[in-house]
Amino acid sequence: MKRKFLLLSKVLGLVVFYSLILVASVFLTMSFLIKGEEIPAPDLKGKQLSEAYTIAAQNHIYLRRIEVNYDQNLKPLTIINQSPVPGTNVKENSILQVFVTSELVEVIVPDLAAYSLKEAGEILEKNELKKRFVSYVESETTPADFVVSQSYPPGSKVPKGTRLDLLVSRGKNEPAFIMPNIIGKKAEYVKAFFQQNGLKISKITEIYYYPGFEPGIIINQHPQSGHKITSKNLISIEVSK
Repeated sequence: MKRKFLLLSKVLGLVVFYSLILVASVFLTMSFLIKGEEIPAPDLKGKQLSEAYTIAAQNHIYLRRIEVNYDQNLKPLTIINQSPVPGTNVKENSILQVFVTSELVEVIVPDLAAYSLKEAGEILEKNELKKRFVSYVESETTPADFVVSQSYPPGSKVPKGTRLDLLVSRGKNEPAFIMPNIIGKKAEYVKAFFQQNGLKISKITEIYYYPGFEPGIIINQHPQSGHKITSKNLISIEVSK
């Protein structure tokens, strides 16, 4: 019985001894990690991110990069601020936050209204933007082939190379007519009727001999009857002579 008691006492003693060693090791490790060596935070403001990484490695600290808006006065990936501020004591292997300008270059969208489609394309090119889809709409106020509106509002910031959609004026809504059958009609009466309705016969060809028709009678027409026409259409007729 006494022998068993001594054996049990030895086992318990060993357990306590190793437990104390383990606790002491954890304590010393945590103390070392918590304490560490302190150094002043380097001044990284105004430096390029690549250079900042080199300085951080030399000082045994890590960087956490936070991107902010692009600034046209600074190169992309330029550090504009940091936390902690320069000179603040930090521990080795700690993390320093740096705020860097974005790599995404932004430009200001110009106002293209009241410019022709050709001029709008030139303005976009000068501002490092591009033209994408062009749609047309009838407009009572904007001349034909001039920009009515754009997909991005003027003054907004967009990435360089962005494509803008343009809405372009087709001009005023022209009154439309259905081309009548004017064959066999007197050309002078038809011309007067067309002029009263804002239409113009652009070409008249005289046929010197056409049996069965007296002079001045329309014997052919273009467009043919039934076609939709406006003042922009070219109307031509052939007339007997």
